[in-house]
Amino acid sequence: MSAFTPKLYLKNNCPFCFKVIMFLTETQQMDQVEIISIDGNNDDEMNHYRQTLEALTNTKASFPTAELTENEHITDSDAIVSFFAEKAGIETSQAKGYQFYLNGLFPTYIARFKELKALKEKLEA
Repeated sequence: MSAFTPKLYLKNNCPFCFKVIMFLTETQQMDQVEIISIDGNNDDEMNHYRQTLEALTNTKASFPTAELTENEHITDSDAIVSFFAEKAGIETSQAKGYQFYLNGLFPTYIARFKELKALKEKLEA
């Protein structure tokens, strides 16, 4: 029986997904996961993965989504990072590059993400 490899479903333009990738890269764990990279600008691809993830999670699809243990999916980027921090035996505070992103660029990205979402909703109304 082969060992289970965690899977990460990551959208290419998602700041939460980048946060996970940033941590995995800094802690040299990228080779311990299967990355399913989704083009957030490709409607067909997005629809395919939304349907796939909704079937797997029984909830609205969001990114990142991780299957960290077989048949168990989570969508919380902080929980995903915590899983890998524990696996590496470190505290997230020890990952200086990750902390730099988390406390610097990330809040700015989230603010722009929310603004863009609000503008899209306004245009669709």
